Amino acid sequence: MIWRKTSPLGRPQVQKSPLIRTLPALIIALGLAFVPPAWARQDKAAAPKPDAPEVTYDTPRQAELLKRQADALAPQAPGVTDVYVIGVAGWAAQSVFRSELDGAIEIIGKALTIKSTVRLINNAETHDAFPLASRMNFAAAVHAVGDVMDKQEDVLVLFMTSHGFRQGFALQLPSTTVMLTPREVAAVLDKEGIRNRVVIVSACFSGIFVKPLANENTILLTAADEKHASFGCADGREWTYFGDALFSQSLKPGGDFKVAYDNARKLIATWEKRDRFTPSNPQGYFGKSLMRKLAPLFAAGNQAQQQ
Repeated sequence: MIWRKTSPLGRPQVQKSPLIRTLPALIIALGLAFVPPAWARQDKAAAPKPDAPEVTYDTPRQAELLKRQADALAPQAPGVTDVYVIGVAGWAAQSVFRSELDGAIEIIGKALTIKSTVRLINNAETHDAFPLASRMNFAAAVHAVGDVMDKQEDVLVLFMTSHGFRQGFALQLPSTTVMLTPREVAAVLDKEGIRNRVVIVSACFSGIFVKPLANENTILLTAADEKHASFGCADGREWTYFGDALFSQSLKPGGDFKVAYDNARKLIATWEKRDRFTPSNPQGYFGKSLMRKLAPLFAAGNQAQQQ
């Protein structure tokens, strides 16, 4: 699979200058849109209709990879609040996003007991092991998780890391780049009836996800507000600033997402001041109903780590 090397969208690399790289024009390539496999097409309305073609290679292989992840999902346990995770690493040209995805899922698993995980990754080194992070695959992954979870009782944690811009979250596919918009994410989750969700977006301008998704059953954490870039995506790094501050430094057993977010904001402000960067202004929204639901899970996670 050949990946076109294009400039990142939105998020600057951490170098001597804090200036944001100019956003390149999105390349619209004509081709076949990815058609989800039969197991993911039980409800055709669950899959978005892309306004730009998503070109993928070896569609049968994509179907196989998606099915493998879906088949590995553990069914929910009645009477227990289970936590399912979907991780999306959207930008193929830089390994920091794949690294951040793996690290975040590992740390979430130490703070909360994860039932099952689905990973969607755009990276040349993993294209034969994990499904691509495309809009269609995202909808299929949410559908697969929705099929096994109790949508009233269980919780979905959605973590997305990539470059971002003022209209959406960048998905760099082998021959084109498309965006996953906040309204599309909200529509896919709502269509599947997934009530309790934690949405964490590590990308420039990711504050655009707050308003379309905020409600009493949702927690939202974003690396920046809707007008500013976030930092730390340079090649060779394991984390962006936001991922490092939130996961590596702040999300600990016995805490919760609010405690981690508050500490992460302070760390990021310190780092950005040190590097003379314009503040990214991370955003947090904490639905009271979901905060109450997660409290005993965080407590149980802390007890498990102490044993």
